[in-house]
Amino acid sequence: MNTTSDNNESKIKLMITVDKNKKSKSNYTIISGFISGGLASICATTITNPIELVKTRLQLQGELNISQRVYSGVFDAFRKIYTSEGIRGLQRGLIPAYFSQGTMQATRLGTFDVFSQLLGAHADQDYFFIKNLLAGASAGALGAALGSPFDLVKVRMQAATMFPNDPQFQGYTSSWAAYRQIIEKEGWRGLCRGMSTSSQRTAVGSGIQLSTYGSAKQLLVNTGLFEHKNTSTHLMASLLAGFIVTIGMNPFDVARTRLYYQGKGNSHGEKYKSLFDCIYKTTKAEGFMALYKGFWAHYLRLGPHTIATLVFWEEFKKLFAKFE
Repeated sequence: MNTTSDNNESKIKLMITVDKNKKSKSNYTIISGFISGGLASICATTITNPIELVKTRLQLQGELNISQRVYSGVFDAFRKIYTSEGIRGLQRGLIPAYFSQGTMQATRLGTFDVFSQLLGAHADQDYFFIKNLLAGASAGALGAALGSPFDLVKVRMQAATMFPNDPQFQGYTSSWAAYRQIIEKEGWRGLCRGMSTSSQRTAVGSGIQLSTYGSAKQLLVNTGLFEHKNTSTHLMASLLAGFIVTIGMNPFDVARTRLYYQGKGNSHGEKYKSLFDCIYKTTKAEGFMALYKGFWAHYLRLGPHTIATLVFWEEFKKLFAKFE
């Protein structure tokens, strides 16, 4: 009798221990996902920030046919910025970019697997792509909202030397000075300018990127020529994802850049009320292709950034997996 009771008690203790280990492992996976995503994005941002700077300036020049055109293309922009501002000029906005990307990507990549599991993407191969698309969009929108205030400062820091006479940028001597100026002139709500547009932009981009990346990776593995956890597999899948994301995301990116740039102290005033108002006014004044301003800079930035982020992400995840 006592033996049976002892056995039952031992089984209960074992079940409790196993349950605790599962919860502990789940919590560790979420935390390591956040850290992996943050570290991966910081590494990628260091490499691609100069291209991001060029993209921002190309998207702002000739805005609504008011501002003048300074650059004829990507390489002309690189040359002129380097000549007039040096290497430091090419890395303008790097500090807020670290905070922006670190916050956004840590959240986006850290919660993607969580959303994917909640939607049961891996258990349902028939709807694997659609569920991963929804998981990526949800994770991207959340990450973009949290990183938006940092992105706003990054865009304005990158535009400041392009429009040196604009009163909006007086006192933008550093990232921290820019934050102070925005809060003083526009209030705390000023830091939230363009947040909804940023979330919509990144929801589209993230949904396409992470679902395309996951599907491309699975497709490559199914050929039998690639292994699931091989760096070359991650690289090839990232190349495809980066190209498709650029096509879908560029119009949202142009609108977001312009919404971030405008402010109460802007010499041209507030031109846009929302994402769709910006898209409407931009196409009306500059034509449809204005929505693809900075496309090649965007691709040159997004391609390597996507590759670097996802490859670093996979490598950091493998590293953290050793400690589970």
